[in-house]
Amino acid sequence: MPRIKELMSIIFTKLIKSDSVINLKMLQKKNFSYVFIWIIYYAWVTVFTTWWTASPIMDNVFGTELRNMLHSVNLISSAIFIFIIKKEWFVKFARIGSMFIIVGMCIFMTTKNNYLALIAAILIGISLGAFNISILIPFVFALNNTEKFYAVVGTNMLINIISFVQNSKYINVIPKTSDMIVSFALLILALSSILFFKKEAVKCDDNIIKVKMPSRIYLTLVLNCIFAILCKGLGKGILNITVGTTNIPVLLWYYIGGILGCIIYIAIFGFSKKSIHLAWNITFGSMTMGLLCNSFIDHVEMLEIVFAILIGISSTIGMINMYYMLGVIGKKYNSMKYIQLSILFIGICGGLAGILVGNFIYNKNTFEISITASIISVAVMLIFLMLSPIFTQIYYCDEWVSDSEKNEIDNEHLYFFKKYCLSKREIEVCKLLLEGYTLRQISAIISIAYPTVNTYCTSIYRKLGINSRTELFIIFKDYPLKNGN
Repeated sequence: MPRIKELMSIIFTKLIKSDSVINLKMLQKKNFSYVFIWIIYYAWVTVFTTWWTASPIMDNVFGTELRNMLHSVNLISSAIFIFIIKKEWFVKFARIGSMFIIVGMCIFMTTKNNYLALIAAILIGISLGAFNISILIPFVFALNNTEKFYAVVGTNMLINIISFVQNSKYINVIPKTSDMIVSFALLILALSSILFFKKEAVKCDDNIIKVKMPSRIYLTLVLNCIFAILCKGLGKGILNITVGTTNIPVLLWYYIGGILGCIIYIAIFGFSKKSIHLAWNITFGSMTMGLLCNSFIDHVEMLEIVFAILIGISSTIGMINMYYMLGVIGKKYNSMKYIQLSILFIGICGGLAGILVGNFIYNKNTFEISITASIISVAVMLIFLMLSPIFTQIYYCDEWVSDSEKNEIDNEHLYFFKKYCLSKREIEVCKLLLEGYTLRQISAIISIAYPTVNTYCTSIYRKLGINSRTELFIIFKDYPLKNGN
């Protein structure tokens, strides 16, 4: 019992720690509508319209085949609208998009004409693409890191909970009577948030300090694409094969794995450094172990459960990490170009390719295809794990990675230091000097030797043309200190 109390105390401290991204106190009332709509809307769109949650044991609202089409149209539409919609248009497009989604849903639910239903579904898919981008803009440019974090974790938690409830219902052979009503009610609940959208939430580019984005950051797009193809495409295809060949409720264990993935992701940011990279390692590592388990399912039946849980963990952590990275990098460098390329890679290169690969594997539905796909995936992911130290070195040279561990992007105050040509480490030391720490305290805080801190301090004073900390305070009298000190 004492150990449990100690653990709970540590968790509680982490949740209210001022400099941690999981600090609940950093959730702002003014941004509630953007967090809420992200959680509820993306839970709805993923559970009820995408191929990723389409189940081979049931037809859900749109049906499995129609969901393939709807998901594809949604991805293509998103990839087109991201190049059309400007940041300042997000409120207008959110309202127009929501109107067409509701009209399409009403037609689809009431018509008995198959052709009209198909047209309505296409209208819904196109409208979803426009709406996706209109809520992506405030997600990236208005929310702080804590709000982004809980938005992506919250929506994935809700996705797995709803999917678990739905599949448990169908596995127990209870007739479908309420899916359409639940789906429409959840959609209306989500769309109601746009009434509170404000154009002023997203700052104009002229009012934002811009930071040059290193070209190596575009490597993250390739990583996102590979994840979408392997985990959300190939992994889902193999999972669907397993679902159809066993009496074990594999999908339930898959969604339990997804819920565990959300909890693990919170723990990673609460208790670990280099969280982004560790999350990717867990994503690809659990996917690798899951596919290896799948290769021996014929010999050990209970491995089906382990396989499903591991695939659920990898898919969920990967999805959370992918969108959290997109949000942090987009805001850090105020880059619509990065957002545009991300949607292109995630939606077209990764999403559509993943759907095609997953459907091909499921439709072939042979042991040889499943094993071959598993071996190829394991080989690719083992390569990624072996290259992990290199990725770590590349990632942690960039400012966005250290910012991802904090509750807010620090660009707003960079201009206080950049004009004096201070290095990254000198800026870090200068901030601590301004907060009143001694050189020995700074040495302990940033884990470097005292003489090195003294050298940085001397270099700072030389570049600023000063000789004392009093003069330092005078130069940076307008710099906003922590806690208003």
